[in-house]
Amino acid sequence: MGDLTYQFTALKSYEIDFTKQNLSLDHYLHEVLCHMIQEYSSNQSPINIDFRKLIHWLRAGDQLTHHIHPYPAKLLPHIAYFFLKAHSNLPDKTVLDPFCGSGTVALEASIHGFKPIVADANPFALLLTKVKTTPYEVETLVKIKNQLLTRVKRYKNAPSIDIVNPDLWYLPEHKKKLEILLRGIEELPESLEQAFFKICFSSLTKKVSFADPAISVPVRLRTKEKFSSVVNERIQKRLDWVESVDIIQEFNNICEINIERIKQANSKYPNRLPIKQAGVDARSLFSDFDQYTQMPDNSIPLIITSPPYGSAQKYIRSTSLSLNWLKFASPAELRTLEEKSIGREHLIKAPFRLDEGSLPIDYIELIKRIAQKNEMRARITQKYLIEMAQVVKELARVTAHKGRVIFVLGNNQVCGETLRNDKFIIECFQKHQLKLKLVLIDDIKSRGLMTKRNRTASIISRETVLVFEK
Repeated sequence: MGDLTYQFTALKSYEIDFTKQNLSLDHYLHEVLCHMIQEYSSNQSPINIDFRKLIHWLRAGDQLTHHIHPYPAKLLPHIAYFFLKAHSNLPDKTVLDPFCGSGTVALEASIHGFKPIVADANPFALLLTKVKTTPYEVETLVKIKNQLLTRVKRYKNAPSIDIVNPDLWYLPEHKKKLEILLRGIEELPESLEQAFFKICFSSLTKKVSFADPAISVPVRLRTKEKFSSVVNERIQKRLDWVESVDIIQEFNNICEINIERIKQANSKYPNRLPIKQAGVDARSLFSDFDQYTQMPDNSIPLIITSPPYGSAQKYIRSTSLSLNWLKFASPAELRTLEEKSIGREHLIKAPFRLDEGSLPIDYIELIKRIAQKNEMRARITQKYLIEMAQVVKELARVTAHKGRVIFVLGNNQVCGETLRNDKFIIECFQKHQLKLKLVLIDDIKSRGLMTKRNRTASIISRETVLVFEK
């Protein structure tokens, strides 16, 4: 196993081999995947892998439009890149991500010649993914930006926007400037270009707030006695910058940086494809935007997704300022939006009831043990598992014959009890006659997951990649 692990974690030495054999990169990665599947078939043991080393030529930093806007717990692009390139020989190059999040899979699919189909319960995630994958005309964006900035400089007032705790996050004069800027954006024709400037505006609202940029959910940035003088000096410098920032000029800066990202993506991948939306719920997928036509059975050859984990990231709260500013949800509506999301952090208060008919016996016993310590966490965990089972049923339905599903997820603890999300998902897919072909384990390195979701949860430090075939 040691030799195999070396091959999969230090592939720089193999570049010469595959170029000498006159293999294309796609063919080479396909062979690597086949090698992994063969090895797993032989010993049924998970293979440790470092995707950053496996796809070492892909820059981990700012690439194309991946970083057009911050987003919590983004999937490592190397994972999507590897599985897309390894499946580039599919006759139908369609890929589905039913939990699209910030659009990592969709963008990688778009630039590598796949037709990306996405769904997500968070409307901001869908907007961000759409903007990331749209091959805008750069000249048009520059022209609209200049016209927009000229117009908003003449405005004195704008409608007030209802956001959560505005005095905690913004100086009054900055909030007014942001409202004026949003007025100008909303006066643009409703189009893909307007969507681009909304994303730039959302990035601005996060950047010029007093929220700590190092924490995904909004937390007020403050100096503290327990911090070192160096840390407090850095924090104070950031706070001083926020207080003195020129809102309009900073918006212009963000637009210019993002336009340059679009330009580079267009230059390198001129034929990239925009997304097609398949709904807002991974448990119910559609073929049309209006959600009238159910996605056909056996129609999707490849699914790559990273669903919310048990005791999941606070995706709605993490994007709450953007959701408020862009009028997707008022502060009062955030909880309702969260209730539509799988892996939510809250549930409406109610007595705990064990749903024994919906889950395998070992997970029933797990939920019972959690309930003895914390009934709310038990309810949240039970709800998550039941909903994920429904997701698997829907994905199994739409997966094509011989099609593959790549699931990226992590295990964690709830109230001291280990929640084996990987084992549960494996059982669910096998129930629907999808075969487990491969299990990979990758350590997480600063990808926004190395934090506790809540005081009863644990740090997730490893991700499991499951490959199923129908």
